[in-house]
Amino acid sequence: MNARWIALGIDGGGTKTRCVAVNQQGEVLALTTVGSTNIQAVEHGTVRERLAEGVVTVLSHASADPKDVAAIGLGMSGVGRPGDVALVRRWVAEMLPNAYAYIDNDAVAALASGTGGELYGVVVVSGTGMIVLGVDAAGQRQRAGGWGALLGDPGGGYSIGVAILQAITAAADHCGPPTVLTGQVLERLRLPEIAGLVHWAYGQPGWAHVAGLAPLAEVCAAQGDEVAFRILAWAADNLAWRAESVIRRLGMAQEHFSIVLAGGNLTRKGLLYSLLTHRLEGIAPYAAVTLPYLDAAAGAALLAWQQARKEGYGEGHPTKEM
Repeated sequence: MNARWIALGIDGGGTKTRCVAVNQQGEVLALTTVGSTNIQAVEHGTVRERLAEGVVTVLSHASADPKDVAAIGLGMSGVGRPGDVALVRRWVAEMLPNAYAYIDNDAVAALASGTGGELYGVVVVSGTGMIVLGVDAAGQRQRAGGWGALLGDPGGGYSIGVAILQAITAAADHCGPPTVLTGQVLERLRLPEIAGLVHWAYGQPGWAHVAGLAPLAEVCAAQGDEVAFRILAWAADNLAWRAESVIRRLGMAQEHFSIVLAGGNLTRKGLLYSLLTHRLEGIAPYAAVTLPYLDAAAGAALLAWQQARKEGYGEGHPTKEM
């Protein structure tokens, strides 16, 4: 390897993208954040520019040059097909032509963040969207969710935000029970009345603003609001059903493995985390439910490093790609 060997890791989510540089000991040397790099939701030219911005900035913060980068791992939302991977690979080759490149879905980076780079186990992600990914001991994969907001990502932040808004409007129409969510949402959005939700909801693009309401369900459930509790219970059920589907298809129900709970809605360790953990304990009694101990971007960097070593990439070897 290079005398000054570093790896880069990129965690490209639906709302933001985190980029890190790590050394051979796995220590984070620098990190930066840029906008979303979901290639299914963001114009491709913008995605490429943001990736380039992240790489250049994190290298500058680490006082490193592109030639110092031996490997780069990219876990990106929206990268689910070979054509997606090939597109991102071309961009990376232009930025870092000599680096080993590992490119995969962002759920893989999330799994690696809880397993130290090992690709074995199950990850349940609830961020802006949701996805469940499982990898068995033979490397076989199964997934559920990750369809995006319109096709259905129940248990993700957007779906929870929509449920909150629908509960509020149902209460306003006297078709549903009153809920303290109404006051919490209006206060958060600085709206004087509920009618203002129409412009707020439809007057801006994307899903992040709706997903940003999800934490209010935790706040209101902690205050004893039954409507908020039911929303989180519904989210936990949907995440658990998809985790059960993945675990069943991989035949892992009686195995010892890690179930990593990732994404902001779970890593806060609120009611959703507790409800989901309880359900998962019944589905896979020998599994260990855990939270990430690494930033997902650092997990992606570690994964790239481990894969590079397995592939025999190093000083004097030609560039390899995964």
